[in-house]
Amino acid sequence: MKQSIITALDIGSSNVRCIIAKEIGEGRLEILGIGESPSEGIECGIVKDIQALSGCVAKAISTAENDAKIAATNIYCNITGDHIRTQIGDGRISIPSEIPNEPGEITQEHTEQVINDAKNSVKIQKGLERCRILHGIPHHFIIDNQDDIHNPVNMNGFHLIARVYTILAELTPLRNLNKCIQLAGYDIDPENFVLNHIAVAESILSEDERRLGALVLDIGGGTCDLSIFNRGTLEKILVIPMAGKNITEDLAIGLKTTLGNAEYIKIEYGNALANSVDQTEEIDVEGISGRASSRKTRYLVSNVIQHRVEEMLSLCYTKAKDYYTPELVTSGIILCGGTAKMKNLDIVLSESFNLNVKTATPDLSRLNGMISRLEDPAFATVIGILYYASGKNTEPVTKGFALPNIKSTKIVDKIKKILRDFT
Repeated sequence: MKQSIITALDIGSSNVRCIIAKEIGEGRLEILGIGESPSEGIECGIVKDIQALSGCVAKAISTAENDAKIAATNIYCNITGDHIRTQIGDGRISIPSEIPNEPGEITQEHTEQVINDAKNSVKIQKGLERCRILHGIPHHFIIDNQDDIHNPVNMNGFHLIARVYTILAELTPLRNLNKCIQLAGYDIDPENFVLNHIAVAESILSEDERRLGALVLDIGGGTCDLSIFNRGTLEKILVIPMAGKNITEDLAIGLKTTLGNAEYIKIEYGNALANSVDQTEEIDVEGISGRASSRKTRYLVSNVIQHRVEEMLSLCYTKAKDYYTPELVTSGIILCGGTAKMKNLDIVLSESFNLNVKTATPDLSRLNGMISRLEDPAFATVIGILYYASGKNTEPVTKGFALPNIKSTKIVDKIKKILRDFT
């Protein structure tokens, strides 16, 4: 396969992360450069200060470029927020055949055509005029009266129907994110925006987890991105506009300290389960704008954190509970994101959903080069963007054995002619 450069850009509410990698064949990538910068000017997936955010993006990408000693090209970027819309739609096409009243053979082109038909049927619906389609994920296909077909390519039929889960983003947030990257001095193809949920799943979910069912919870700085997988496909996405930054703000208010010091305390001393903390242990808390510092107990810090975490997870559960049953998520909850590193968060999450919880780090098995710092839940999105982009660049698999097309001349007549010619 031809080698090519991929630049993965994760624009989050807490950090902007960038990885420049090179495809080296057989689905593998070599990491060339990594850049990271604290994020400003974006909240819950919405650009709030385009100048500030573009500066953060420029810093992260330029750091990766200096590491890689190569320019960032072919940029792919994540997108999330409660402006994301989803809709189930049906596409339907007829399959042409060379013989009247005989079913035609379904090709990859037919599959793409019926998926596009389903996406277009969603796009024209009222209320979605100012949205752009990001993804169309087929849940299943129907060939004539045969339902629940997973892959119709090379099968025969008169009609093909696709049930497609279409994901859209509102144009204004999408354009502002695009403009932010342009102001940083880089270009991105509008087709290269990938939903955060899909990117995360690319890096942390195994095939067994997809097939048996799983809830993926990515707790970042601004949003909790919840995905429900079952039978190998994405069935539902949800975005909760509350995450790690809300915990930081609560600590700043409760401890009367700066946001910077509250973030430091959250990272160094944060615990989502207050009862597990020594109630007598104290820590120094910096005052605001030169005011005197104070001493607070870690128990108080953990109580503030636990209160916000429980509220956040309660919102997640309330939104998700109508879209799954425990029997359909055999793999339980897969937890990732920067906030996932908080101590005992998995225990509180397990109690909230009554499911087992696994804190996941990205799968690095496809990567070469400097990968040691990437074994972190916070890098799940940017690595998932890499894998997604690599999959988009892969050529379609060559067809395997296929039955020959049936012609009007009977096969028996052909055999007789061969025998006559031979004798």
